[in-house]
Amino acid sequence: MRLIVCVALIVLGLSGCIFQNLSATRRLTDQVYALNDETRWGRVDLASQRVAPDYRVAFLQRHHAWGRHFQIADTDLTNVVMNPDSDGATSLIAVSWYDQRTMTLHGTVLEQTWTRLDDHYVLESERIVDGDERLLAPPETEDDDRVAVAE
Repeated sequence: MRLIVCVALIVLGLSGCIFQNLSATRRLTDQVYALNDETRWGRVDLASQRVAPDYRVAFLQRHHAWGRHFQIADTDLTNVVMNPDSDGATSLIAVSWYDQRTMTLHGTVLEQTWTRLDDHYVLESERIVDGDERLLAPPETEDDDRVAVAE
């Protein structure tokens, strides 16, 4: 009888770990989908609330053209890998987008790094791993515009 009780307690304890990890994975996946959906529709202001404070200014600068010069046609979450400790993860996002100035379709694959902050996940960084790099290009300065006109 004691053996059955011990085995039952071990199984319950292990299932709690599994459910806790699923919960963390679900919270992360919800954040990934929400951020990329908000940026897709030009709501970079809302998406920036899902970004780590240290990366927020760079995020806003790198997404300045989204919804203005670049229209996001589609985003596709292709992969999410949770760190073993559930304190972070990496996601891959395939982005199809139009440059509205030329009306040409482009593709870019972003690797996003996520970290746990308190009870939720925030975007810590992102980089282009494939495709057109202009999607995350920083804004041009007025000096750059004057140089381009002068040439």
